[in-house]
Amino acid sequence: MNYQLLALDLEATLVDDAMSANPRPGLFRFLSFCEDAFPRVALLTTVDEDTAREVLEQLADSRDVPSALVQRMGYIDWEGQFKDLRNVDGIAPDEILFVDDDRGWVHPEQVDQWIGIRPWRGGPDEELTRVQAELARRIGSSRDNGT
Repeated sequence: MNYQLLALDLEATLVDDAMSANPRPGLFRFLSFCEDAFPRVALLTTVDEDTAREVLEQLADSRDVPSALVQRMGYIDWEGQFKDLRNVDGIAPDEILFVDDDRGWVHPEQVDQWIGIRPWRGGPDEELTRVQAELARRIGSSRDNGT
């Protein structure tokens, strides 16, 4: 499979929460990898778009995230019980990978697209390094298979 989009949760995944917006350790390096590895990167979060973009702008201003990525990062609107990848126009769910700390938001038919990350509320952490390795493995496998 050739992945066209990486969807990322915001709270407890990239930052502690939208109010304080403390960046998870390794965030800049992780998002730089994502920007290079995927044609598109978007937020798929319970945080409304205006607030999510404010958080990203604040993090770009403090140089905790790549400003070029912030300018092109998408936002996936959704409603309902699950963060449903079918809400992404023009891309099939199996062409999307999704990083989130809470499996409860993952549509049961899309669990294979989900990469879980331990929730982060502050402090030392290596989860983004682990998730980056998993993403690299998945996109490498899909490229090796010619799909």
